[in-house]
Order: sequence, then C-alpha cells, then structure tokens
Amino acid sequence: MTNQNTTIHIYPKRILIGLLGIIGILVALSIYGQRIRFFGVADIRGAWHEFWLDLLMQAFYLDAEGNISTHVNALLLFLPALLLILISMWKNTNGDKFRLHWLGLGLIFLFLSFDEAAVLHERLIKPTRAILDTGGIFHFAWIIPGMIVVALFGLTFLTFFLHLDKKFKILFFFSLAVYIGGVIGGEMLSGYVAANLGQKNFTYAVVASIEESIELIGASLIAYSLLEYIRYYLPDGITVKMT
Repeated sequence: MTNQNTTIHIYPKRILIGLLGIIGILVALSIYGQRIRFFGVADIRGAWHEFWLDLLMQAFYLDAEGNISTHVNALLLFLPALLLILISMWKNTNGDKFRLHWLGLGLIFLFLSFDEAAVLHERLIKPTRAILDTGGIFHFAWIIPGMIVVALFGLTFLTFFLHLDKKFKILFFFSLAVYIGGVIGGEMLSGYVAANLGQKNFTYAVVASIEESIELIGASLIAYSLLEYIRYYLPDGITVKMT
C-alpha cells in the first residue's frame, strides 16, 4: 500500500462569512419568534402552522436554554477550542515555548463550550445576588465573578499575547473584545432591562437577542483569527498523511 498525502486548504474569510450568515438568520428567527409570542398572529391555519409557530417561539430564541440556538452557540465555542488544541499540537512538535499556552486556551474554550450547553454560569446568579444584593446592570449577578475571571485570564496570558506578531495581536484582541463585550457588557445591558421591565416582554427579547448575537459574532471572529493564523504560517495548506 502506498502512502498518499492530502492537502487541506483553509479559507478563513469564506468560513467567517458563512458563520455570520448563520448568526444573522438565528437573530432574525429569534426576534420574529418573540414578536409572534408577544403580539400573536392573525390566525392559526391548522396543526402544522401551529407547530412552526411554536418552533419559532421556543427553538430559536437566543435567550432560552437547551434549544437550537444554545447548541449553535456551544458549537461556535467548540470550533476555537478545536483549533487551539490543534495549534498546540503543532507547536509541540516544534518545541515552541508557548505550546502550553495554546493548549490552555484550547481547554478554556472547551470549558466555555460545555458551559454554554449545560448553562453552568447561570447557577451563579442566585448565590452571588444573595451575597452582594445586586441589581440594575448586575441583575444577572454571575457577571461579577465572570469579570474577575476575565481579569485573571488577561494577567495569565499577557506574556503570551505580547509575543504574537502585530497582525495577530490586533486580530485576537479585537475578536476577544467583541466576545467579552457581548458576554459581559451585553449581559449588563440585558440585566438593566430585565431589572426595570422584566424578562417577559418584547423589548427584553430584542435586547437579549442582539446581546447574544454579539457573543456569537465574537466567537466567530475568534475562529476566523485562528484560521487566519494557521493560514499565515502554513500558506501551502495542511498536509495530512494517509496510509
């Protein structure tokens, strides 16, 4: 049997455009479904029509848990995790001194993916709110320990960040800023609206859908940055040996 090599070429911009297209569709379905939920429809034309209306209201709402949108979010976080672990393996073969940093980042995003699917961070809201008596922008109180974790993350990976080429400093900083802005900043805005208007209204549904979309865009930009990193350092593509 002869050995054959397969070369995989990466097209980061095409992948990013595809991911942004999926996010745009999810946001539109989320907001439209909640419009139906709060304002209704003129009439329901049979069981299948009712089924599709229920699907729009439940399965695509970006602020709900355990639905299609939740799993898409988890997959979008799993993609950077996979890319980071693959980069760490590549760096390990070259004896790169930052190989463990790449692996650590991969494990962090793997945890974030599992967290999104299992909604672990939401469990911190009640105990944190009980201890700190939070409200307003801190209505969703989990963001307080979340901000502490982000600060520790920045300190831990500062040296790693500084060793990157200027192009990737900008790419990674911007993509992470968008993601963290959606996760923390967006949750503050949603929390403010929830604290003042409640969560069972169309205004909150729109704000929450947009906030979640920023988080999804940030995850997509992180994946794009990593794909661009791989393409830059492996311009001829990734060669896979087939035996």
